Amino acid sequence: MEVVHKGFTSEQVSLIKSQVADGATDDQLRLFLYQCHRTGLDPLAKQIYCLFRNAKDKDTNRYVKKMVIQTSIDGFRVVAERTGNYAGQDEPVFIEDSTGGLVCAKVPVYRFRGDQRYKAAVGVAYWAEYVPQPGQDTMWRKMPHAMLSKVAEAIALRKAYPQDLSGLYTNDEMAQSADQTTEVVDVVAMEVKDTEGLDMLIDSCETIPELVALYHKHAQSFEQNQEIKQRLSNRKEELRNAKPATA
Repeated sequence: MEVVHKGFTSEQVSLIKSQVADGATDDQLRLFLYQCHRTGLDPLAKQIYCLFRNAKDKDTNRYVKKMVIQTSIDGFRVVAERTGNYAGQDEPVFIEDSTGGLVCAKVPVYRFRGDQRYKAAVGVAYWAEYVPQPGQDTMWRKMPHAMLSKVAEAIALRKAYPQDLSGLYTNDEMAQSADQTTEVVDVVAMEVKDTEGLDMLIDSCETIPELVALYHKHAQSFEQNQEIKQRLSNRKEELRNAKPATA
């Protein structure tokens, strides 16, 4: 199946598939390009990434490849700035324990409502939850405050702009998953604005529980569009009849 998507030429799609989303299926590539278009981030400028991690399938208890879409904190800032109502943030606040060890970082993010500047969200990131495993934590040990504050900022920006950033996570937030064996963020968590986005999310689901979660998240959209609801049912039947994975 030829992959095409508005906003990208066929040459760009080929380059993205080979250099940015290597190993992606056509459906996964379409979903990635959809997210690029929705956020306005450029994958060829390395503002947004398509990665694959091992995640445990709760039904089979086996590890399967899951696509994870990540961006940089600069990408988050670009998205926020483009809204036209981003009003900056305060300096991060760091909490330390009695020995001086870093416990968490807090970053408040502001938006404008007319001329009024207000606190839209506060991101809190705990060191123990985000520091990578030993051997992969060089930058975190070298610049602990800078690394943790970027995570807190990303959390705050995603809370302040859920329609634009929901389902997207920064490299720093996912650094603790670099061992490739932890649970990953499911693409079902992504926000979509139209039927095209829902259709691509349906194709991205690899288990029936994922489809169920997708339906509950977008129940109103499915009930208002019987065609896309039938597409969901068809995908569920495909998965139900699929051969079980072998060891």
